[in-house]
Amino acid sequence: MNEFQSYILEPENRFWFQNTSLGVEREDHRITSEGSLAQTVHPKTIDGTRANHMIQRDFAESQLELVTPPVYSVSELMAWLDSIHRVALRHLDNNERMWPYSMPPVIHSEGEIRIASFEDNDEGTDYRDYLAGVYGKKLQAISGLHFNFGLHPRFIERAYHALGHSQSLKEFQNDLYLKMARNILKYQWVIIYLFGNSPFVDQSFYRKPTDGFDQPVRSIRNSRYGYHNDETVRISYASLEAYHQTLADNIKAGRLSEEKENYASVRLRGGEDSRALIENGIQYIELRMFDIQGDAFTGISADQVTFMKYFALYMLYIDEDADDVAIEEGTRRQISVSEESVTAHTVFEVEGKQLLEGMLAFVKALGTSQDIVEIVETMIQRMIDPSMTPAAQTVNATPTVASWLAEGQRLAETFRDEAIARPYALEAFSDMELSTQLLIADAIANGIDVEILDRQDQMLRLTYKGHQEYVRQGNITSRDSYISHYIQGDKPVTKQILAEHGFVVPDGVTLQRNDSREAVVHYFANYPTVVKPKSTNYGIGISIFKENPSVQELNTAIDEAFEADDSVLLERYVPGTEYRFFIMDGQVLAVLNRVPATVIGDGKHTISELIDQKNASPLRGESHYTPLTLIEKGKTERDTLKRQGVTLDTVLPTEKRVRLRENSNISTGGTSIDVTDDMDKSYLDIAKSATEALGVVITGLDIIIADRHKPANSNYGEENYVIIESNFNPMMMMHMYPEEGKGRPLTKALLAFLFPEKGLTIE
Repeated sequence: MNEFQSYILEPENRFWFQNTSLGVEREDHRITSEGSLAQTVHPKTIDGTRANHMIQRDFAESQLELVTPPVYSVSELMAWLDSIHRVALRHLDNNERMWPYSMPPVIHSEGEIRIASFEDNDEGTDYRDYLAGVYGKKLQAISGLHFNFGLHPRFIERAYHALGHSQSLKEFQNDLYLKMARNILKYQWVIIYLFGNSPFVDQSFYRKPTDGFDQPVRSIRNSRYGYHNDETVRISYASLEAYHQTLADNIKAGRLSEEKENYASVRLRGGEDSRALIENGIQYIELRMFDIQGDAFTGISADQVTFMKYFALYMLYIDEDADDVAIEEGTRRQISVSEESVTAHTVFEVEGKQLLEGMLAFVKALGTSQDIVEIVETMIQRMIDPSMTPAAQTVNATPTVASWLAEGQRLAETFRDEAIARPYALEAFSDMELSTQLLIADAIANGIDVEILDRQDQMLRLTYKGHQEYVRQGNITSRDSYISHYIQGDKPVTKQILAEHGFVVPDGVTLQRNDSREAVVHYFANYPTVVKPKSTNYGIGISIFKENPSVQELNTAIDEAFEADDSVLLERYVPGTEYRFFIMDGQVLAVLNRVPATVIGDGKHTISELIDQKNASPLRGESHYTPLTLIEKGKTERDTLKRQGVTLDTVLPTEKRVRLRENSNISTGGTSIDVTDDMDKSYLDIAKSATEALGVVITGLDIIIADRHKPANSNYGEENYVIIESNFNPMMMMHMYPEEGKGRPLTKALLAFLFPEKGLTIE
């Protein structure tokens, strides 16, 4: 064991060694419902400029490239990859979907392949025209998956100080990446054997009728018919200077048009070109030999990503350090293994098994989890049993080109249906509140970079061309002052400010926990009354009495409110309909009629069963992860039913409607109805002016209105509206996905507000 290996295996160094940066780039073609390449332009609702770092266009106009941000865990990488896929699928037009394989569907002529066109820069189109002329459009239509891998800067720095000796830090870092790259290139055939999965392609892909194979092979994409430079193109990995010089020599000789035409299985990354690499040092490496796994929604599994992470680390750990001759042999083996029959044992099986057994000992020595050990053990079994390889599994399931093509269409449809089934959610971020999920999805589609700084606290950093904004819990931004949160959280203060500015607010009093309540209770027992905690939201602790309550009922309601807060409000109940106004930057963007939780009888089912039926809706769920909330059957609901003379076991007559709650909060089972376009303008003006009076930028204003079609009147004794409260960090999802009416794109509007230079259009 050498000095470097001993250093890695020391307990205090293992963490930083394994804490690597990971990223994935996946190409996909948009296809029609009939399975042919889409002839449409890039979806208009996905930013198609180069500023969109997550959803881009590759060679063809139909060819999407989905790119994850660099992250430091496999689970986070898969979450981003899953989410970007869902966003892309949801924005496709004309019932399009994405082809799930590396090799393209049937292409009868190259005319079907439209070269990507960039309005902002013709250079990209010119380069693609060049590729089409040199390689042909069909070859460029092959899709693949690239794996980006970087060592943690902390590991590099720590290892340098322990082992760097006479080198500079940059030289030490370059040497680490170069050794890793050289060994990966030597053993790239192992990756092709373990993960190759392009055994078929329609004969129309080939240039000549005699091209192709007599039997399914492991990877057509990596075979002689796949993505390769001319054999005269040779790139040296002996040093960073040699890498730069050989690229320059190939360009000067006309064998390459520019550096990005280098199709080697490993690229050194860290700048726009290799000259920048020399200046900045290698930052990460890009592995480019991967076939898409067609049966995986994201095209790659978490187990494969995990294996590749530790395979790359093992290539750095081992004593071997391949030279250019070994790399050339590795490239020849890559093609050879790609063209082996899917049922055949590879001719390099013994060497491959020995390499993987060494890797198994390596991960055990690192003290990795049993899951990682088992992944490597599975790869050892796959090496000696070709029937376990993805290519063999694909051929077993679809033994002919025709069945493979049909399965591709089925998978494409299945994945599309899965993505659009719950368009309001990103399943991989389901632990985050729905408004935050929706904001992430819109940022992805609109070319704004997203970084999750604190997943539990819903803290995001959004970036566009150097402009950064921080957003917490969906819409808490720097645009609102710190004090605005406390103003809106204190209902008496909110009422006082609004009243001072001439707005109608409900009469009421505030009780502290130790205050004498007898006189207050007897006073409000003579009026319809609302009892609610002073500073809470989501309908918690609220009791509404539309008829005069008894003293006992009021005392019980006050006790329940005190469970949520140390201060309680008693207010006159104002009849009318409650509406939620969502205001941002002085504009009313949405108005919602929130109807209290109700059920309607059918003469057959009990109220409890009717609640179960409503809760079965996919729009209903728990903890703000769905647009609507499950209706409960707790004490509040039972008491509300009791006042109407029924119980949960009552079978209601047909069309008989009963309330489960008096308050209309969505968070307590209420229903949402958008009425933005059906509200008298006077109330929109009141909402905007009230927000200005409170000094807030983003808020949800609750207003009770007698008749939304009649103008507002604030004359004493003739008032036909009353402002109940202003809500900091208002819920957005209920406006975006109402149960009835038009959804309002509030998260996109928030992005447009935060990044006006982006020029987003809000429909």
